[in-house]
Amino acid sequence: MLAEVLADRGDWSQVMPGVRACLFSLEKSPLPLPLRLEPLHFEALFCVAGTVTLTRRDGSALTAGARQVLLLTDASSLSAAKVGTSLEGVLVAVDARSARDSLEALCALLGGLSLDTEQVRRWMASRNGCAVEGPSTWSRAVFANLDCLPQSEQARWCVWKSAELLYLLSAPEGNALNVLPVPALDREVVRVLGKTRRYMEDHLADPLTIPALSRMAMLSATTFKDAFRRLYGLPVHAWLRQRRMERAAELLRDSSLSVLGVAQSVGYGSASQFTAAFRRQYGMTPAKYRKDV
Repeated sequence: MLAEVLADRGDWSQVMPGVRACLFSLEKSPLPLPLRLEPLHFEALFCVAGTVTLTRRDGSALTAGARQVLLLTDASSLSAAKVGTSLEGVLVAVDARSARDSLEALCALLGGLSLDTEQVRRWMASRNGCAVEGPSTWSRAVFANLDCLPQSEQARWCVWKSAELLYLLSAPEGNALNVLPVPALDREVVRVLGKTRRYMEDHLADPLTIPALSRMAMLSATTFKDAFRRLYGLPVHAWLRQRRMERAAELLRDSSLSVLGVAQSVGYGSASQFTAAFRRQYGMTPAKYRKDV
């Protein structure tokens, strides 16, 4: 899916048989992604900046943002996929058939390590072929070390971390990453969360609090927070912050509002507070972003 978009972009390298990695930066975005992934082809996106949003056929969405890892094994459950603004990172693309010998050789070097790939397959199937890892202790360490490496080593590092992630997910029930499969949400809960999410989208300039949103959804605060994260892949405040930054990027590109005006349009009372949040999301100030796009 992402590999198809990046076929003639970025810096690709063949790290080992069946495993390629691409360092890339997509400046001209958002853009839609093709909903195609060959059988037994897997992708792991180590997202450094920007976002990728996957929309499932049931209306739920999954968003991977900066310093998270997006795992893709099957695109058949998706109705849409798009890249957010200025996506940057490392994509690891795996042809499982060609990579089998490489994986076996790696396991042999590690003293005959045994990986339960069937457990990983079941875990990904329980998430309809797409999942986001992070923020977690593991993902924070991955990106902290990635930042320290020269570009010439970043592809190999992400391939190595992909193999490590495979090992962690093959542990019994995925306990190594605390990622047990979760039961499906009630249809009515999905409906009210969708309505609440749309309200949040339309009122990004307003102060949006968990107590107020949970009352709107007619759920307890605890149930609202847990169900929202399960449905949309991020905690409420993280989702809201990310969506505000995406909307701010749109306004910086397409409107003549001042930086303070953009900040107020997405719920920030001061330009300095907004600038700090925008820099964390996109790695640059709003003024520089407006100048470069």
